[in-house]
Amino acid sequence: MTPKKITAALLITLLAIAASQAADIRPGDVYRDIMQSKTLRVGISMDYPPLNFNAGEKGAEIEMARALGEFMGVQVRMVPLPVERYAAALEQREVDLVIAGFSRNLARARSVWFSEPYLSVTPAVLADNRSIPRTSYGSEFEQVSISTIWDLKRLTDFRFAVKKGSAYEELLKTEFPSMTRVPVASNDEGMDLLKNGAVNGFVHDSLFLEYLYSTSAKLRNSNILLAGGSRLEKICVGLPFGDTVLKQQVDTFIQEILRLGLIEQWLAKYSAKR
Repeated sequence: MTPKKITAALLITLLAIAASQAADIRPGDVYRDIMQSKTLRVGISMDYPPLNFNAGEKGAEIEMARALGEFMGVQVRMVPLPVERYAAALEQREVDLVIAGFSRNLARARSVWFSEPYLSVTPAVLADNRSIPRTSYGSEFEQVSISTIWDLKRLTDFRFAVKKGSAYEELLKTEFPSMTRVPVASNDEGMDLLKNGAVNGFVHDSLFLEYLYSTSAKLRNSNILLAGGSRLEKICVGLPFGDTVLKQQVDTFIQEILRLGLIEQWLAKYSAKR
């Protein structure tokens, strides 16, 4: 069996397992409930600039959620969730969908359906300048060529802070297994550890860290932002597994807002300095 056939067989097996786990949701069940109640319960992040500020006060994803409600002709109720609750809230029907910087991967796809992606980001790290080695050339110092997060594999004593339950916690476990990881409960906790020198870098996605970096001269003076090169993470709407009607409606909505350039407009609106 060729590698491509093996990969295809693996994906089919994973999808079959996921489908069996979601057998209690029939096509149209969740969509029907939404239309009957005239309310769309949207799981959102606690705070995720520029996608979401202060648990739904404003942000690109908040605009997106409201536009989705208008498209479906229903009211929108925002439900702030910690990242580790995204999948469970969908499975337990606490929310109808999740719009919260939710990245797609095979492990999550066992229990959650993902829409078409509406954003692409890369893994990134905001690193203390002092943690990046420098090489002397005469009387001047030049930084070693470290331009992405992957280059940090050369630094054996680098300490990462990373949010619990995030895709980036798993990334560090698999890609940087021998390096120190400090799990944190919130983005603010991770940034505080970096500012206090307790860790050398805070790992998150490029969009969020670029926002912090661009809006703080103090961060730019003391840190360097390293993104993930060519590796892309696809940000999607998380959906209850099994409702093909809801997924079709959400995919249609996403295709249309991408065609109209609305995602770019919302990001530009909220990426400006506060």
